[in-house]
Amino acid sequence: MRYAPIPPEFFLQDVWTVSRALLGKILIVSSAEGEAAVRLTEVEAYAGVSDRACHAYGGRYTARTAPMFQVGGTLYIYKCYGLHHLLNLVTGPAGDPCAVLIRAGEPLWGIPLMQARRKVKDLHRLTVGPGNFTQALGIPLSWSGQSLFDHPYLKLVDEGYVPSEIASGPRIGVAYAGPDAHHPWRYWIKGSPFVSRPS
Repeated sequence: MRYAPIPPEFFLQDVWTVSRALLGKILIVSSAEGEAAVRLTEVEAYAGVSDRACHAYGGRYTARTAPMFQVGGTLYIYKCYGLHHLLNLVTGPAGDPCAVLIRAGEPLWGIPLMQARRKVKDLHRLTVGPGNFTQALGIPLSWSGQSLFDHPYLKLVDEGYVPSEIASGPRIGVAYAGPDAHHPWRYWIKGSPFVSRPS
């Protein structure tokens, strides 16, 4: 099967457009242990300085959030609860800190490797949840700030798959964001079992 690379201009679109368009794309991660791949099934949009749920809300610029201010296609990876590494893909032009959180995927290949990393056999738990996703794929915190394009170990490709229907709803775990917690900015492939809250 032929895979088309995602062009840089894909990530220069607004964060909501990119979020929906990422669904169905394939993320491939290689390492000394082998290669693993997933089809993206669930994401969340974080809309920069005006979004109270976004780490860069109000223009907050720190060593951690600095990658969000880079050009679309930059990796933003942060540690959650001191345990999990969460993968985000920055969107838009440099200086506009929007990003898409990758929440879940459908395992495609490299499944034994992902199962060993997660110590989980059940495919429906393997790469569902943003912390589980990065653990299964072996994505380290040190990649934060690096570009997706020409990355030596990570690539995002398109095989032409288009979801028949995309569902949306409020983001998960952002109650602290007040009214912004209610935006329907979580997107997932409707009917997929590989999402946080199937519907």
